[in-house]
Amino acid sequence: MRKVCKMKNKKTIFLLFIIIAALAGAAFYFLYFIRTPLYALNAARQAVQQHDAAKFERYVDVRSVMDNAFEDIIKAESQINNDNLFSNPFAISILHMLKPSVVDLMQQEALDRIAAKPADSAKKSADPVPDAMKRNMERHIPLDKLTIKDLQLTKTDASGATASLALHNAYLDKDFIAQLQMNVNDQGDWQIKKVSNLTQLIVQFDAAKKAKQAAANKPIMERLSKAVQTYETRLSIFTDSSASPEPQTMLSAIVTAKNMTDVPINRMYYDVLIFDEQGKQIYSYPEHFRGSIAPGQTVELNTSKTLNKMLPDDKKLMEQDVNKEKCKIQVTYIAFDDGNVLSPNTFME
Repeated sequence: MRKVCKMKNKKTIFLLFIIIAALAGAAFYFLYFIRTPLYALNAARQAVQQHDAAKFERYVDVRSVMDNAFEDIIKAESQINNDNLFSNPFAISILHMLKPSVVDLMQQEALDRIAAKPADSAKKSADPVPDAMKRNMERHIPLDKLTIKDLQLTKTDASGATASLALHNAYLDKDFIAQLQMNVNDQGDWQIKKVSNLTQLIVQFDAAKKAKQAAANKPIMERLSKAVQTYETRLSIFTDSSASPEPQTMLSAIVTAKNMTDVPINRMYYDVLIFDEQGKQIYSYPEHFRGSIAPGQTVELNTSKTLNKMLPDDKKLMEQDVNKEKCKIQVTYIAFDDGNVLSPNTFME
């Protein structure tokens, strides 16, 4: 009888141990995992899929994202148009005056998209000037053409966390990486605070769009190819340890090019094309040049691109010895000093 009781006691203790372990696991989940950046990323992604704007706002500081985006979009537009808007004090004062209203509209538009509200749903009438600025800014970020391929946490430390969002644009048939900066809010939740590489991302969108335009305009592309001739090229892959917030794998392409026209060039968009030893194109990325190239002048185009192993083409290139590969440039747009432009005729928005 005592042996039976002892066995029952052992079974009871074992069951209690299992229950305690299960409760401990649940406690770990609720007290630790839900307070991690990885949980916040997954929750934000679920919120988009579930059209839950309230949940999205918990894990994405929409106001902070849009506030930073306002400045970054203007910087990108200045680079694309080859001007320096930030050197004009009057223009800066006007932009700062309009910024709160524009950011308000951008924030509301983002939450409406998350909630999947109908485009014709009743909305408060907006001031036409901030609304026009918002529409212009939205033009640079083709949200309706982008799909999420992957989302990964890349770094977490005392200063915050960073994540890489892999995006695919089916129309351009290109992949892009958005770097997300995250921090803990006053409630203890991790939140996405900004897209840290948004300026570069917008310039890449624009360059890829120009490349798409160029592909549809073969005759003018032949003129562009004759306008600039490629000479010596050098390729290398290296690690930039000084990059913030973490070391980056970089592709360096140094291309020597010559202006074959009789007019100075002051701006140029081009694709860097990389070929294997058999002459097959294995990689490409868009770039741009701002400066001056006199007729007959030779210049060195020193470009670099961050590689990310989340992208299949990047990963494949990182595994190869690029010193053995060849590269050249394919010019997609030229602006001359005399005001003339050599550009594709097909325009996309």
